Amino acid sequence: MREPLLVSSPEALIEARSLLQKASRIALDCESNGMHAWRGRLCVMQLADARDDGPAETVVLVDTLAVPSLEPLAALLGPSGPPKILHDAGFDVRLLRDAGVTLGNVIDTSVYARFLGIRETGLASLLASRCGVTLEKTLQQHDWATRPLGARELAYLTGDVAHLGPLAAQLDAEARAKDIADEVHEETAYAVAHALDDGDEVAPDGAVRPVYARVKGARDLGPASRAVLREVVEVREEAAERWDVPSGRVISNSGLVQIAKARPRSARDVKALGVLQPRGIELAERVAQAVQSGLAQGDIPAQERRWFTTERAPADLGLRKAREALLTHWRTAESARRGVDLQVVLPGHCVTALAAKGAANVEALRAVPGFGEVRVRRYGRALVELLNSVA
Repeated sequence: MREPLLVSSPEALIEARSLLQKASRIALDCESNGMHAWRGRLCVMQLADARDDGPAETVVLVDTLAVPSLEPLAALLGPSGPPKILHDAGFDVRLLRDAGVTLGNVIDTSVYARFLGIRETGLASLLASRCGVTLEKTLQQHDWATRPLGARELAYLTGDVAHLGPLAAQLDAEARAKDIADEVHEETAYAVAHALDDGDEVAPDGAVRPVYARVKGARDLGPASRAVLREVVEVREEAAERWDVPSGRVISNSGLVQIAKARPRSARDVKALGVLQPRGIELAERVAQAVQSGLAQGDIPAQERRWFTTERAPADLGLRKAREALLTHWRTAESARRGVDLQVVLPGHCVTALAAKGAANVEALRAVPGFGEVRVRRYGRALVELLNSVA
């Protein structure tokens, strides 16, 4: 394996693209500073020519903080480019999306491992058990915005992609031996699409769920307490952005909920709760003022209350539970019959979707995200009959 090519200019990025275009498959990984900044961003991208029979010959390390745009790599990394091998792709998919690149044609070794029923699915564990490679992982919590990148950092970055090719080849061989490769590919495509989808964080009219409404436990608060939560979160986020630290290092989410419930009257009362992180101690007075502001308002603005609407139990709740019970029993039996993991037969998200809506026909099965043609062929008629037996 050659020395890794460190890319820190547009010209070098175009040169790297020329090298990578020769690869039949590309190993890919991304690093961010998410554990060290208010809003994490893509800091380094590692790419390699993935080979089935040994480590990569060419490794490219892109300093994404130095390169103004990744557009030269967009086609290569997109759906029309060669297959990209990643491990647990969701994180990388979102990072690249935020950097302006839509990742496509993905092979995810993590999905392979889960569907093969492997207990230890971390990359280091898989490389050790399948390829006999020891991966150095002491920099997992490193701040990848730190520059310069030294020899230790470059070696770590290289290791994350150098052996993805033979690992993917080994896992694919195991999956084909169990006749589950099609299900793996279907789930990978679903996972990538799901990572690109903001889900219920964006309303149909384009409104984005506010940060305070995403806090665990917020939906359980009464009107006055959620108004307090809204004001205190604003204080926290402003400080976290100003200091460029993760929000939880100012006040944790659980601490926010405690403040919203306790409604402390003074800075002294705020400190007494013991929920301010060391960096957030100086905010005690501002937090106390935010509490009083929230109490004065009595509730959040009317247009934001939709994020706190609790859905009532559906009228067909009994039917949903009956479908779920049937699907769970059937999935367990089919898993045992085929000798495969439960997720291969029917992923949990498919169980949830089918229990909620049923399937009057095979076309309805095709409409379920992540169900896929392979399951239509294997189970289509049987599942339609099963679901309609309790319709």
